[in-house]
Amino acid sequence: MAWAWVLLLWLPRRGGVEAFGGLLEDRSERDFKIAREAMSSCEHALGHTLGAAWLGCVFDTLDAWQVAALAAGRDDYYPVAPHDVSPWGLKPGGVGGFHRSEELKNWLRDYSCDAGPPASAPIGSRRWEYVPPPPCTGGSSAGAFVYHNGYLPAGDDMEEMTGRYTEAEAAEACGKAEACAGFTFSSPARAAGASHTMYFKNYSTGARPSAEWHSFKRRENPALCEEGRPPRLEEYEVRVLREVPPVFLVPNFVGAEDCDRMVNMTVPQMTRSVVSGGRASQERRSYSVNMYPDFEDNTNTVTKLSHKLFQFAREVAGYTSLYPNAGQEPVNAVFYKDYDDQYRAHCDGECRGGLYREGRRIATALVYCQAPEEGGATLFTRSGLKVLPEKGTMLFFGYKLNGSTMDNGHTEHSGCPLRKGRKWIATMWFREGVTPENDWQSMNDL
Repeated sequence: MAWAWVLLLWLPRRGGVEAFGGLLEDRSERDFKIAREAMSSCEHALGHTLGAAWLGCVFDTLDAWQVAALAAGRDDYYPVAPHDVSPWGLKPGGVGGFHRSEELKNWLRDYSCDAGPPASAPIGSRRWEYVPPPPCTGGSSAGAFVYHNGYLPAGDDMEEMTGRYTEAEAAEACGKAEACAGFTFSSPARAAGASHTMYFKNYSTGARPSAEWHSFKRRENPALCEEGRPPRLEEYEVRVLREVPPVFLVPNFVGAEDCDRMVNMTVPQMTRSVVSGGRASQERRSYSVNMYPDFEDNTNTVTKLSHKLFQFAREVAGYTSLYPNAGQEPVNAVFYKDYDDQYRAHCDGECRGGLYREGRRIATALVYCQAPEEGGATLFTRSGLKVLPEKGTMLFFGYKLNGSTMDNGHTEHSGCPLRKGRKWIATMWFREGVTPENDWQSMNDL
């Protein structure tokens, strides 16, 4: 059924004094109660708060109440006007009332978030087969360490180990220290047997290129190189929540061991999340830190995840030009740990029907590695899709529709408020046309 219902339109109110003092607050509170009553009625009738059926029911109910109130000369209604609900947006030719439309959309979001299960059911499924790259094809050195011509960033130093070592002595010392993630030193050139002042790290997000610095990062699992076993075929069920724009859900995409490793590695490093421009915001209440794939080490958990996500984007979602490289954005680890931590409705890239621009984000993948007991769902606020987090599950959605246009609202989404427990996710954003020389940061102003 094609839903074409309501956008909120500011209609004149009788009396003309509602804009002053407490009367405005009273009217706002009354509007909220009317809207909530419609939502509750529709949840009871439908048994869920999902999709166009839910959005359309709420709008239909509010519209019917408005018609009845106007016919009776009353003003106890919530004003609604023609609106498309899949995705939510002003009906073509409509004018005014945008702020009221956003108000009701956000109330719908809050209600659906707290309604909890059920989640959106898939409309189909398919199988995907994946063979990981061999664990030791990357890297410019064998054994337990991978060499990088660059430095490991300041901080996370194991100061008690700082001193003069040869490369071999430093590798031996780091190998014996369980907490050691690698070491770095400054020198115009490497020379066999030469000693340098070595700085050891207990955490490393990735080496930064520099001609006069040298770093050795510890492989996460060097035993995989020694065993020499070929990678095994992996099979996954891909649940289709939407075909266009694509929204896919893949259970068991990441194993428990890799999930736990990423959680344990990142949580001690996290700070309060920020939005574009580095600003703190009440719209985004969480903690985060970036994880950098090491493309010289295919045993690295973040590298393995990056390879798998990009291959999925190419083979399942059809974004055939996407490949991992150092020019792509790092993986963003996000931790929701406090009651009411959340991320309000937002778009990761263009989702207002604009034109495609190479270098901008075109798709997103979320991997849930900690699932809360209550709250924390991912809700697509303009289409009504809801995903309940499960450990190891991956959610993928794209917003590039074809070669020239972008999504017009379906992929706007929100992280619902945390109510009980904790939630940890790894977020990957995909861009076409980025390279190590022209990386994602150089594309942000396009």
